[in-house]
Order: sequence, then C-alpha cells, then structure tokens
Amino acid sequence: MSSQAKIGLTGGTGLIGKALRMKLSASVSLVVRDESQVNLRSNEDCIVGSFSDQHVVNKFVTELDVLIHAASGIGPRSEFNTQLVLDDLVGTLDLAKSFFSKTPQGHFIFLSTAGGLYDLEDAGIKTEESVVLAKSLYGAIKLLIEDSLEQIRPAGGMVTVLRPSAVYGDSFKKNQDVGLIDKLLKSTLKESVNLPVPIFDKMESARDYLHVDDLVRALLAVVNRKAGAGYEIYNVGTGTESSIGEVIRVINSLGEEKVRVNFLATMNNRTSLIVN
Repeated sequence: MSSQAKIGLTGGTGLIGKALRMKLSASVSLVVRDESQVNLRSNEDCIVGSFSDQHVVNKFVTELDVLIHAASGIGPRSEFNTQLVLDDLVGTLDLAKSFFSKTPQGHFIFLSTAGGLYDLEDAGIKTEESVVLAKSLYGAIKLLIEDSLEQIRPAGGMVTVLRPSAVYGDSFKKNQDVGLIDKLLKSTLKESVNLPVPIFDKMESARDYLHVDDLVRALLAVVNRKAGAGYEIYNVGTGTESSIGEVIRVINSLGEEKVRVNFLATMNNRTSLIVN
C-alpha cells in the first residue's frame, strides 16, 4: 500500500477499531456517532454520523483508497430490530457502492464472522472451504453481505472478507459485552454485583479464542498486501480451542473474585469453533 494511501474506518471506537487505529500510520478517516467518544490521533480526522446515512457516507468515502468496515449493530444474541438490520445490511451495501463509485480500484475490507457462519456442532476445523450454515439472523446477514459484496465489486476493485473466530481483548465498556471472556471478566470486578453469568451453552463447549491484537495483525497484512483486484475470504483464528470450563478456571486463578455462571437450557450438543 502506498504511504500516501488514505484509509477509512467504521467502528473506530469499538474493541477492534481502537486496537487497529493504534497500529495505522497512514492517514485515517473515521465515521463516528459521537465525537466525544473518540480521541483523534495526529493522523486521523472524523465525520460525525452513521454509515447508514447516505449524506454522511458520500462525504466519508471521498478520496479513500481503502475502507475497513468494522462497525456492526447486530450481535449473535441481538433481538430482532428493524433499524439495526437496515443499518447493518442496507447500510453496509450502500457504503460499499458509494466507496466503489468514488474509487473503482479501491479495496473494501469487511469484518464478517466465523461463529455465525459455520456449524458449531461439527467439531472439525473450519476452513474457508467448509460448508456455511447460518442458523441465526446475525449469521444470515453477514453471509448476505459477503455474497452481495462479490457482486458489487467493480472489475478493478478489491473486496476482502475476514471471518474472525471468538475475539477478545481489553474492552471493558460499560453496558456492552464483547464475547464470553469479556463478560466473565466483568463479572469479577469489585463494582459488579457478581450475579451469575447466563450462558446458553455447555461447560465442555469450546471456542477458538482470538486476541484482538492478532486480528489487527491480520488486518494490517490485508491492508498492506500488493495483490491485484479480486474477491477473497480469509478465516482468522489460532487453530486451537479452549472449553468454557477451561476459560472459567483460568479467570478464577487470577484473583480473589470468582466467576459464577448459570448454564441455561439449550438443545445443542457440545459446540465447537476451531478456525484455520
């Protein structure tokens, strides 16, 4: 990537976005809902608004060479919300269309999911060639976006889809959980009421837990690659899994406050996510 390239980033105040910004030296433009939530670095500027607002998008995509779309309103356990669906689905596709209309040879990078797209009752390693099985609204939306981006991409443009496994890191945002590890750690804080953490799964179920810094390294590799135009999908994971029980034991070994969990009824057998 040229040193003069300009990068656009959505989701810049989230777990992944904040970690990525610390590693980007190029000129970066952010789109944020609340300017007070972001401390701009010397190489950054920002536009206030939503990526689902076409007026904001038209201003945002001007002069961008690369656009990293890391914002998402729908989560694996989100209740159905029409506005969130519109923001994620229609907003993302309109964002990509606007970007490529301004920069036909640009590079659009979309952060998708692994956990929402593969069969978690299959204990095998999931590769990019594994069968996709979107059982949730969350996964279905991600898959529809992935497929649509392939159609939206102009002949000279690039689309890269990253499917990360279970991401964790230093988030600790109030009233917002980023995965199981984040939720379990917060439950041990002294200011928490230490209520049992509800888990819709089984103690022996396992995930490929991916630290946000490792995901950032993958993002940087994609941003800086010199490959030609095309559409590509990459899984991002460690290739190993840890059970929920193992995660709880590690957290309980860190301090005096212990994790309390409440495993809720589920029809699933042991679930597994190993990504490679």
